[in-house]
Amino acid sequence: MQTGYFLAVLLGLSIPSTWAQSAQDSTTIRYSVEVGGGITSAPQNPFWLRSNQYNSIPIRGSFGTLRFGAQRDYKRQTDSTARRKRRFDWGFGLYAVGNAGPQPTSENPAILLPDAFVKLRFGQFELFGGNRREVAGLGDTLLTSGFVAWSGNAQPFPKIQLHTPNFVPIGFTKKLLAFRVGYAHGWLVNTYIQGSYLHQKYLYGRLGKPHWRFQFYAGLNHQVQWGGHADYLIGTPLAVNGSLSTSFQDYLSLVTGRYPDALQNDRFTEFDGTNRLGNHVGSYDVAIEWKGKTYNWLLYHQHMYDDASGLALKNLPDGLTGLRFLNHSPTKPTFRFQRLVLEWLTTTDQSGPVFDPYARWQGADNYFNHSQYIQGWSYKGRTLGTPFILPRTDFKPEVNNAYTGNGYYPNNRVVMWYMGAMGTFRQGPLLTARVSYSRNFGSYKQPFLDVLHQFSTSLGAQWPLGKRSRTVLTTLLALDRGELLPDSFASYISLKKFW
Repeated sequence: MQTGYFLAVLLGLSIPSTWAQSAQDSTTIRYSVEVGGGITSAPQNPFWLRSNQYNSIPIRGSFGTLRFGAQRDYKRQTDSTARRKRRFDWGFGLYAVGNAGPQPTSENPAILLPDAFVKLRFGQFELFGGNRREVAGLGDTLLTSGFVAWSGNAQPFPKIQLHTPNFVPIGFTKKLLAFRVGYAHGWLVNTYIQGSYLHQKYLYGRLGKPHWRFQFYAGLNHQVQWGGHADYLIGTPLAVNGSLSTSFQDYLSLVTGRYPDALQNDRFTEFDGTNRLGNHVGSYDVAIEWKGKTYNWLLYHQHMYDDASGLALKNLPDGLTGLRFLNHSPTKPTFRFQRLVLEWLTTTDQSGPVFDPYARWQGADNYFNHSQYIQGWSYKGRTLGTPFILPRTDFKPEVNNAYTGNGYYPNNRVVMWYMGAMGTFRQGPLLTARVSYSRNFGSYKQPFLDVLHQFSTSLGAQWPLGKRSRTVLTTLLALDRGELLPDSFASYISLKKFW
């Protein structure tokens, strides 16, 4: 891919990401404590019990859990304070999870800190540092099956990020145009390759004034894993003495997507010289939203890319397409659907089945796998992107043993249909249901002999206890049946108290 085209894609104006959770308006420190546990009928917990949970649910085995949260958000902006233009504020978030039962491992530790960050706001910008639960992309963040590039499926790790958490109107357009932008540096600590980093950025925009019924969105996010040292790289043509370059000059190359200036040197080998430095993953996102008085509709598409051919759209239609419905009706029937999400994921094209190293668009993109980073687009054993591209360790043993090729992700050609629904009784629990069905083809490198079908579902209920609903009882049932994952059934129950 030509450098100019890559730069134009990454740096050109595009349009919002439901990237991070928007700040709550309060200076009060709020606390929560939760105690609970899960019981499973099989060694492996069902897909919809553990996916998109930031690795807080153990992959295997029955478990007990104790969780504590504390957070301070920015001061509420009333009309009077807005006139005084309070520009500086601060906050923090802490969410600690302790699990008992399964034998702790480096990939499934007994104690996790999904949130442990401090944030500072100055005007429209926010700077935060630490672990923070986030997703990257445009779509429904609450019921999604998982955004393609950055889904919230893996455990958070330390980052420093400067961004605009909300859309910033462009003044001379009278709020017709607005943008969001972010830039981050992260540390993938205590993983299979030591000393590797994350580069991350996004740029999104909105067309349409805030009060308009229709609004249009588009943009992109870009992530790069880079640097690091591993013994398995020593003596290979993939690295220099087992190390991948961390020089500032090469950092600038991976930020812009440029090929390095040399084919090889004392910092990197010909592999980086011909393929660009780092493991690049991201998505283009587009959406249209209709906001009515009682209903809201959002139609979105996340087009995934794993290399230059994906950026050039040679892998169409690969990505996630979704439709989200919200019900804001003030009427209170006995039962009301509040939210419905329908999604379709396909990752089967991959710019064609043939990898040609001499072609401009090489093909066989082989999503989430990488030659230098042998566990690919993952952190501590969990996929960073869509959870439907699964690590081989999640498969049934007979599937894993039969398909030993294609690295950490032997099944990255998937077609999946999903429905998530949420509704509430007028006097009763909030119900959440998830259903997914996937057809799994393996990879171009090693196709499955037969298409493997997989069905997964869950049904959860949150029961408010007391008039002020500061105590919530959560119950959940989850089920896996199919040919890819072990058949399993599990239940989960917890009691959570807020202050």
